[in-house]
Amino acid sequence: HDTSLAYHEWVEYDEALCIDNTVTMGVQVNGKVRGEIEIPKDADQDTAMEEAMKQSRVAAQIEGKDVKKIIFVPGRILNIVAK
Repeated sequence: HDTSLAYHEWVEYDEALCIDNTVTMGVQVNGKVRGEIEIPKDADQDTAMEEAMKQSRVAAQIEGKDVKKIIFVPGRILNIVAK
């Protein structure tokens, strides 16, 4: 067999294909996990909050409450304190 896999060349390694452009972050409301969001790696706090509010579980926990504090650690977590 001259079409065997043994006779094909090796695949070229491309490091650009190994880099993730998005990150999955946990969203907490009052210290309890309420969902996950997937945002661009370099997204700011406003983008993260916008995506978090699209989550029904997050929106339900904040509805009718006053957001006191937002703790945003880029690429890690978004924590919303609401009372």
